[in-house]
Amino acid sequence: MSNEHILFISAGASINKTYSITAEELKPTHVIVLVEESIFHDNEADSDFLKEEKPKIRLAIEGVRQQVELDGRREFSLVHLPRLDQDIIRGTILKIRNDHKDAQFSFNVTGGTALFSTSLFLMAIWLGGRVCITRIEDPFIELRIPKMSLKELEENPDLMKIIRILGGESKNKIRVSDKDDMRKTTSRIHDTWMRNKEILRELDVIKSVSERVGKNDQVNQTRDMKKLISWDLVEEKKEGRESLYRLTSDGIFAYNIFKEQ
Repeated sequence: MSNEHILFISAGASINKTYSITAEELKPTHVIVLVEESIFHDNEADSDFLKEEKPKIRLAIEGVRQQVELDGRREFSLVHLPRLDQDIIRGTILKIRNDHKDAQFSFNVTGGTALFSTSLFLMAIWLGGRVCITRIEDPFIELRIPKMSLKELEENPDLMKIIRILGGESKNKIRVSDKDDMRKTTSRIHDTWMRNKEILRELDVIKSVSERVGKNDQVNQTRDMKKLISWDLVEEKKEGRESLYRLTSDGIFAYNIFKEQ
């Protein structure tokens, strides 16, 4: 498995101010700034906004380049796009992906136009990547992309049962990390782990936690848990030979959606 981690950044006038925050959080091995070719050409027909913005974007790109080279731990690339077009953006990223098929991918979509940012966000979904925005007032916000649809959950009643059981342990155990700032990330009280046999008992697979689990039931349970873990709805830890589970923040969100059904 490759250790490559490629960070795509949509060019904007402030990327040099927030790059270090992004790099510290995501720890990429490669930094690729995508920029429209026209940014490097000043035209009389440009609007007053563009006449002021283009030099700022060029300086910001150079600032990121210098930071990457000074740090010495990453590779920097600047990729020119002939124009901002969804197919061009997708094709450019896909070509890079095909040259680095085993890499992880992250996208900082703060800079650029709505089309630029949205196109990068959609490519993150295609590639199973991470997405973030970085602003001066909110240094780093990761936008979590669900790995399944609500329809998929609804069509898997066995998975829904597990979420409801774990939700019974987790509900009302979410608090705001700073009551004076509701925008900040919520954090969970970390006493919500549930033993696998307790889950099986709640599912009526066994009558008590001391009862042995049938082979078929164990296979089904393992399959269901792997699916929920792969969807980032449940997390697992080992305690001796036992497995313990709890809902992630996305799992709690799914529980809150379906708990009344």
